[in-house]
Amino acid sequence: MKIRKMFNTTKKEIESKKFNIFIGISLGNKWFTKEHLREYLNWALDYTKDRVLFLIADNIQAINYNARNKQSMESALKKAIKEGDRIGLIIKELILELSKEQQNKVEILRWEEYEQCDNFYKKYILRIHNKFEKDLKFKEEILKLVRNSIKDKVFSSEDYLSLSNYLLEEFISIYSGISYCQNYYGLYIYPQDTLIPYFIKKVHHGNLFPELNEKLPKEKVALAVMN
Repeated sequence: MKIRKMFNTTKKEIESKKFNIFIGISLGNKWFTKEHLREYLNWALDYTKDRVLFLIADNIQAINYNARNKQSMESALKKAIKEGDRIGLIIKELILELSKEQQNKVEILRWEEYEQCDNFYKKYILRIHNKFEKDLKFKEEILKLVRNSIKDKVFSSEDYLSLSNYLLEEFISIYSGISYCQNYYGLYIYPQDTLIPYFIKKVHHGNLFPELNEKLPKEKVALAVMN
């Protein structure tokens, strides 16, 4: 397991265990096998400050199932939750492989729990959606990121608008990290290098949408692309 790229941090900061680490799991990403999840977990335990958090993006995966498979949102949500259950069970099995001390450092957060419990999400999510609805330039940038991240299929304009909700929903976590149960998780590890971290970095530094940066949390997430 190697760090391929870093954003908003340095190797020295990571090795000094500056951050609590969270692992965001996209259900559409087939990279997240049991073996890879084990490698991520072991690495995170070696380098975290105190705790490791798995964030399973299950509910919002229904957005993708709805657009890709033309399922109703009700059916898409049932499928997403079922897949979240499967991944959650794998992670629980991996946690049981650990010592008791290490087990106490790891938490699993499903998306519905994240929406209800994360202080950043509850406070700022509406600002992101309002920005998308009212700022044409921001909307165009988000849609550009969505189109770039989906290479296997071409969708209608309406579907791309729908698919953009996935990125809007996860925006706060990949912008500021996760604030959950009085713990702040400030390092996000993920296996793929996309245009999204570069976009986030520009907003972080005020090079894009500085007015948005001023309205979001002062905490800025660090990201390590690892595989």
